[in-house]
Amino acid sequence: MKLSDTIYATEKHKQAKDVVLIIIGTILFSIYAGLLIPVNNIGAGGALGLSLVANKLTGIKIGTVQFLLNVPLFYIGYRYIGRKFVILTGVVISISSFLINNLPRIIPPVHLGDSLVAAIFCGIISGLAMCCLLVAGASTGGTDITGKFISKKMDFNLPTVFLIQDITIYTIVWIFFDIKYVMYALVMSFVRNQTMRGVQKFFSAYIQCTIICRNPEVMVELINNTLHRGSTIMDVEGGYSHEKKRMIIVVIQQNEMYQLRKLVAKNCPDAFITVSAVNTIVGNFKEHSYRL
Repeated sequence: MKLSDTIYATEKHKQAKDVVLIIIGTILFSIYAGLLIPVNNIGAGGALGLSLVANKLTGIKIGTVQFLLNVPLFYIGYRYIGRKFVILTGVVISISSFLINNLPRIIPPVHLGDSLVAAIFCGIISGLAMCCLLVAGASTGGTDITGKFISKKMDFNLPTVFLIQDITIYTIVWIFFDIKYVMYALVMSFVRNQTMRGVQKFFSAYIQCTIICRNPEVMVELINNTLHRGSTIMDVEGGYSHEKKRMIIVVIQQNEMYQLRKLVAKNCPDAFITVSAVNTIVGNFKEHSYRL
């Protein structure tokens, strides 16, 4: 099996992919929180932001405070989100808290010398970490749990919920740190938000494909049985040749495009395909992609 098949097919080897994503996400988050944020004088949102404040006031290690802050939030996650989510989040928090406290002893913290560059880089790293964890069904705890809860209950966009929560925490950080901490943290939060949107769009954006081919019935059957998507067939006529053909219209998600192209190339190599973006879908449309 090709690597691309494994990556794009969301249900194939899902458990193995979830484990890999959790490992990658936990490591990236620990590097971001333990090696980049403290030494570059950047504030942070969520439980990490509160941990930075507590560390400044009491001297308690950042990872330890983060772990303690998350304990009462486990009930919310267990009660309203799911048992699996809480267990995986608990594992991530325990490991990341340990790594945040101990990584600086093994690897020297990375001082980038430019707070703006550090904010942008931290935003990318934290965004990728959160995408990996959320796709695998876990999180970094803290406002990730409350954000997931609010997004689920009120049907809000998850990156937007995170951004609103971060602004609230930044107000608290502002009280105890210099305003520059908050300003760079806002830049970091915006970059993280855009990183998460970009990753989500890369896999789950809606697209409409039109396929003009000689054997539409065969293609429709393959689309139904392989992609599990409905489609529409229309009679069309070539403007130059006036040849009668039939056109298939199907709406899929970005990660399914790879498989659709393979089906068309194998069964209708002379087909003509156009692809266009779809902003909104209302009605019966199932998610077949990775979801945050």
